[in-house]
Amino acid sequence: MIHSSDRNHRRKKLSQFKHQAGPFIIFFTVLMPTNCVILEQFFFDLKKDSASELINGFLVYLSYAMAMWSYYQSITIKNYTIDKATPNQDNRRIDPLYKNTNSCLQCNKWKPIRTHHCSLCGKCNLKMDHHCPWIHNCVGLRNHRCFYLFTMYMTIGALQYSYASWVYFRYLFRSSNGFFSHQSTFFYIYWFLTSLVLYPVCAMLCFLLVYHTSLIINNQTTLEQMENSQSGNGCCLQNDRPPKSINLFNRGILSNIAWFFNYSYFWFLPFQNIYKQDGTQYPIAPLCTIQDIQIYNPQLQIGQIPDQQFDFDKIDQKYEEYLAIAKQKYKNKRLVLIGKEIQLD
Repeated sequence: MIHSSDRNHRRKKLSQFKHQAGPFIIFFTVLMPTNCVILEQFFFDLKKDSASELINGFLVYLSYAMAMWSYYQSITIKNYTIDKATPNQDNRRIDPLYKNTNSCLQCNKWKPIRTHHCSLCGKCNLKMDHHCPWIHNCVGLRNHRCFYLFTMYMTIGALQYSYASWVYFRYLFRSSNGFFSHQSTFFYIYWFLTSLVLYPVCAMLCFLLVYHTSLIINNQTTLEQMENSQSGNGCCLQNDRPPKSINLFNRGILSNIAWFFNYSYFWFLPFQNIYKQDGTQYPIAPLCTIQDIQIYNPQLQIGQIPDQQFDFDKIDQKYEEYLAIAKQKYKNKRLVLIGKEIQLD
């Protein structure tokens, strides 16, 4: 039987090992694309004209430079929460999302929504996606864009190298002088080892890019997706059916993408994302439609309810005025919401 003290000791050892291995992983991550660029630009003879070689070289160096810039940003940008007192609950808000007074047991600080504690970093990270060993850092609110662009540019570079390597391999295979007569023995060993690592990494990068793209268009993180998209409570009961399972942060594909890239025209540059609400609040989709809320008048029959939506973020702007109009409109009626009856006097 393993005691809790032994588990904690093993966790500390694992965390220490990962921190010590971090610089070596970073070095390896930089070394691999560098090797690909060296092979592609100085050893592969693709038999192209000068203009095609110039364009190809520019694209290779551009993708490499952008990947390294994105990688540096992903490593250096942190997503730690700021020291902020636990806010008072705003009872005017209808949605439960911002009535959040949770605290992190490890940090003993207020824990904003979508925040998770990373055992390896030892701190809470805003909108934490996951802890990535390849960047020796957590992917979160401020550097998720940089990490995604790093994945995208690395995928582009890996595909470029894979294509160039395959073209050069076919050229050597069809050469009348023999496959091993064009380069030194060192080159073939160097090429084989690089390709042996690169091709599986290329497949992994393609999968990673597709996966994170799906997260972006749904405005989710990896941790939220693993929790079966239960980002918030269900909406309203309808005809004894179970509550809807909704992702409160999904506001549509275009809105999700625009928000992820900080509404920037230069989305392809790995800048740090800076938001007005500093990770304590997020724009959300309407929780319910009017069809989810049934209004009963004991003296009248239930009519057809129009198909429209509430925008709960706008309620605070003119809350008192809205409340007065609503009370007057539904006076002497019973409001049934989530199975509870409310009398509006």
